[in-house]
Amino acid sequence: MITRTYIIPAALTLILAFSLYQMLKPEPGAMQLLAADIYVVDGDTIRVGDDSIRLDGFNTPETRFAACERERAMGIAARDRLQDLLNTASEIRMVLTLTRSGTPARDKYRRLIGRLLLNGQDVADVLITEGYAEPYTGGQRRSWCQGSETS
Repeated sequence: MITRTYIIPAALTLILAFSLYQMLKPEPGAMQLLAADIYVVDGDTIRVGDDSIRLDGFNTPETRFAACERERAMGIAARDRLQDLLNTASEIRMVLTLTRSGTPARDKYRRLIGRLLLNGQDVADVLITEGYAEPYTGGQRRSWCQGSETS
């Protein structure tokens, strides 16, 4: 007959093992990267190998198709800040957004969608806090050219 003295430690061991597994199991769509693996296209788009990835949760000014010089300058600043953040990060993690079927989600331009975590912090939060980006969850984007002439 099993006594209570064995049941409680066994149950605690199982709970601890399950908790540890939950903490250490790989997150679906997650991957570790090196800064050298990443090409920064602009402040909210990167390329890893042949894959273009739209960073989720924020929008930065355009560099290539800017509507005015002010937007282009702000876009270059956002791109350069993202590159600086990558260059100084000790841990870089990409978490792709997955569809219900488990395949990577894509935007209307066929880019993968994901979140970039640097040292455990979402780069969206950093760029928004520092003023290089604004929160974005889809829909109409605001103009970065208010108060300036278009080029």
